Order: sequence, then structure tokens, then C-alpha cells
Amino acid sequence: MTSGAAARTILLAAGGILGFLAPVAPLSAQAGGNDPEASRLAARAEVLRTVREVQLTLGRRDVQILRGYFLPRALLITVTELDEDRTTQVRSLDELIDSLAAVTVPISERIWDPEVRVDGGVALVWAPYDFYIGGGFSHCGHGAFQLVNTEQGWKLTSIVSTVMRPPDCEIHPDGPPLGIAGSP
Repeated sequence: MTSGAAARTILLAAGGILGFLAPVAPLSAQAGGNDPEASRLAARAEVLRTVREVQLTLGRRDVQILRGYFLPRALLITVTELDEDRTTQVRSLDELIDSLAAVTVPISERIWDPEVRVDGGVALVWAPYDFYIGGGFSHCGHGAFQLVNTEQGWKLTSIVSTVMRPPDCEIHPDGPPLGIAGSP
């Protein structure tokens, strides 16, 4: 598999987790104390921070740090819709880590306009994204990031994403990332 093909398969998304979840830390233990609205806002901000840190870590291809943002048996699921074909791929966290370790070119994934939902120790982030590899546009789509609040903080249980190309999806409203020329 080429490094470009490997990178195209890594920003993926995962859609469910087999196995048990770590104990949940109560939201009242987070910022906001006994104020439910402040606790909800703090939880939403922490969830979104976790997802954005995962994207930055993915871009740095730091597999050891990346692994720490996921539960051990997290899944990544992609639904690729290109050229009238639809395929679904389910990968484990280990498969993501292995494919990312093989990538030798810069990668960048960005989300925007995220919708963040939190209910106690469960959270969902839904957002459009675009993905660049080796200095060029690869694909775009939507991603759904599922998280649980563990004693170690928010951890991803799964990422489920679509993989498409314009006009079926949009690139980031700011255009290509800094240092990357061109777009679709």
C-alpha cells in the first residue's frame, strides 16, 4: 500500500465499540461545580478540544499520543462514496495506528461548524471535514466522533465518516490549510 493510499484510509471514522467502557467521572467533578449549564458548557468544550487534539495529533502522525485519545477497542468506520460506488470499511484502532505509522508525507484533516451533544458521560461531535495528504486535496465528508468520559478524561469509542469529493461535499470555508497549495 502506498503512503498516499494508507493515509487516505486513516482518516476514517468509527462507529461503535465492542467491550466495556471505563467508569464515568461525574460531570459535577468538572468545571462548573453544581451549575448544570456551566457543567454542560465545560463538557462540550472539553469534548471538542479532545476531537481537535486528535486531528492535530493525526497530522503529526504521533501514533503513541494518538492511541491515548481512544479506548483500546475503538472502531473506525468509513463509508466511501466515489464514482457511483459505495464501500464500507471497518477498522480497529490498531489498524489505524499501523496505517498511520506507514505514512511518510504530511497530512491534514480539519473540521468546522461542529455540532456537539453531551449527555452525562456520553458525547457526539458531528462535523464536515476535509482531508489533505502530501500537499494536495484527498477527500471531504462528514465525521461523527463518539466519546465517553472516563477517569482519564474524554476518550473516543468510534469515528464514523463519509469519504467523498466535491460537489458531494465541501472543503473548509477558509480554503486549503496553510502550506498546501490548491484545492479540488
